[in-house]
Amino acid sequence: MAFTREERLKLADIDPELAETLKKITIPPIPEDANPDAVIARVRAYMKAQHKAPDPDSGVTEQDIFYPARDGHQLRARVFQPSEAPAASSPAPLLVYFHGGGWTIGSPEDTAPSCRRLVQNLGVVCIAPKYRLAPEHPFPAGINDAWDAIRWIAANAESVLSSSSSSSSLPFPVSLSRGFLVGGSSAGANLAAVLAHLARDDGAETLKQPITGSFLLSPMIMPPETVNTLPADWKYKEIYLSRTQDACKKDPILSPVLQKIFYTSVNGDPRSPLFAPYIWPTGHANLPRTYLQVCGMDVLRDEELIYEQVLREENGVETRFDIYPGMPHTFWNMFPMLTQGKKAAKDLEEGVRWLLRTE
Repeated sequence: MAFTREERLKLADIDPELAETLKKITIPPIPEDANPDAVIARVRAYMKAQHKAPDPDSGVTEQDIFYPARDGHQLRARVFQPSEAPAASSPAPLLVYFHGGGWTIGSPEDTAPSCRRLVQNLGVVCIAPKYRLAPEHPFPAGINDAWDAIRWIAANAESVLSSSSSSSSLPFPVSLSRGFLVGGSSAGANLAAVLAHLARDDGAETLKQPITGSFLLSPMIMPPETVNTLPADWKYKEIYLSRTQDACKKDPILSPVLQKIFYTSVNGDPRSPLFAPYIWPTGHANLPRTYLQVCGMDVLRDEELIYEQVLREENGVETRFDIYPGMPHTFWNMFPMLTQGKKAAKDLEEGVRWLLRTE
């Protein structure tokens, strides 16, 4: 589906149900002169307070595993799996889900609502890796940790998750050949988009099994600083609108101030494909099947739509996407009770199902 300029702009018109909800709640604004470190600390505490303990009757078992990064640092990942393991002859597909948070906030526990539903309804195993955050660990720490996670998971998941010989293992049979999906939300989706390229280019030597599908939920693909380095006749220039659209700047979740704090804190290099995957030097052909969720009021909206179009039309990559008119960045986390929030949860489930299809 291709959107005209006018259709793209209209996607930012606020959803009526969201507008009514915002009248009843207060989201404290962040002053433009706020101390970035203080804001990050406050948001980290808020997100941690939202975590809910696992329901012992949910049919989902949760446990942490640990593995080394390239520098020896111990990384953590949260594993979500069905409580009742299938027969060894029917191992589960594996889904790796990187949390969002502007590369500065968040944790594997943020993925729990989505991972629990996917485990319950699709019978997959979800692994949510932790990666080090800025400003303490600026770019490229996050992507380095994410790539180390994928390499370790590809090499060890089938033995670690399927073995009952170790007290630190989770006895649940998985098979990467049945599905090895990698994705994430927001900054986690940015990491996942980069990982798809790394796995395609370098994975043959380092991955036991190639990534079979990507799910990208509101990813950052190319910031304005990257676009400014592209040729003046870049064909998508006239539809790269959402970064400067006034309606998108009114996003109640990813405000311009918060966006600036995230971007400045991570200190990403807009000329590096490890930060802006749109400019990947070997292109985008032969990437795995890709599913995207796009928010209409999000400043990232148009780079996501352009990326999907480039994958599909110029590179022959199988794609599918769902778009949510009038909704802010990753709204499904803060507003899961709204009609579009419920739809997004169901859409993700169907998107993963599509990524796992074998035909």
